[in-house]
Amino acid sequence: MSTLSRSKRHLLVPLLTSCAVLSLSACGEDEKPTGPVEVTVMTRNIYLGGNIFLLSQARTRQEIPGIAGQLYKTVQATNFPERAGALALEIEAASPALVGLQEVSLYRTQHPSDFFSNGAVNALVDSYDFLGLLQAELRKHGLDYRIAARVRNGDAELPAALGSDPNDLTDIRLTDYDVILARGDVQTTEVVERNYENNAQVPVGGSTVTFLRGFTKVDAEVNGAKFTFVNSHVEGIMPANEQQAHELMGLLEGYGRPLVLVGDINTGPGSSTPAYGIISDAGYTDAWKQVGSGDGFTCCVSADLKDTDATRFDERIDLVFYTGEGIEPASAEVVGDELGDRTASGLWPSDHAGTVVKFRINR
Repeated sequence: MSTLSRSKRHLLVPLLTSCAVLSLSACGEDEKPTGPVEVTVMTRNIYLGGNIFLLSQARTRQEIPGIAGQLYKTVQATNFPERAGALALEIEAASPALVGLQEVSLYRTQHPSDFFSNGAVNALVDSYDFLGLLQAELRKHGLDYRIAARVRNGDAELPAALGSDPNDLTDIRLTDYDVILARGDVQTTEVVERNYENNAQVPVGGSTVTFLRGFTKVDAEVNGAKFTFVNSHVEGIMPANEQQAHELMGLLEGYGRPLVLVGDINTGPGSSTPAYGIISDAGYTDAWKQVGSGDGFTCCVSADLKDTDATRFDERIDLVFYTGEGIEPASAEVVGDELGDRTASGLWPSDHAGTVVKFRINR
């Protein structure tokens, strides 16, 4: 290879110097982007498929199988495999960087039942894995969403009469999760998966069942914008709603800012439950009040999901809050609240609607 002449070397020096001083794009490299980044988030209660609090109507152990059997038949009729397809379409349309999911249910069975002789939570045969079903539907649409955080909440098992013989019982086990899904290009670190110390005590069949709730947290980075993302399903029963809101606010004090908090908070403006006011008083801003249009109602249609009237949505409890410098909401919308959002068989995607907010976050 020939060497450069003295004159050519002389011309090359200022060119190399200019590459170091000027933007990299001037020398054929991509310029590092500046300015705020648009980041979309979603909160979605995907509905466990039936009204679990019907079990509180059982006054004795002997009444549990009949009520549990009817509840599980509702779970079957509300057909999460079909609803998962509608939920995947919502996620495809919004393309959120992060999705906070609540009531992500795993149902397992055991036949014959050993509940009355054993009482253990030991059913292992999967019947409905909501998270697996939803992820499969997302993959069908070519979407890449991974589990960034998951907390196990309530895990309970009860005997159910599913056939004509009231003595032929099947144990039905429900494990409840809150989950954060992250789009494939989103970096997440510093994961927290935690249950609340204060939880509701629900009477079932003459005894008391603790219904565990929790929250998940990740630190996220989207195109250079860094923020904290928290997802929770706060209990709707008092005093747990108030206790969990205070507990959550205390825990979030130690997390980085800016911070986005999403979830089914079981409270809203003017609600009888106090969590909304507790969160607002702690310095969190309700994104819908800043950029949303209309009532923004997200709750709730009937347990069987067969309503033909969208006016059943009459509360706003699926919320997106934010706090910290360098973050502002740009837009907000409700998804899954219109008749056209129902499945082919006429089921709503969930008994809740979802909330989607687009933020601008500084790099």
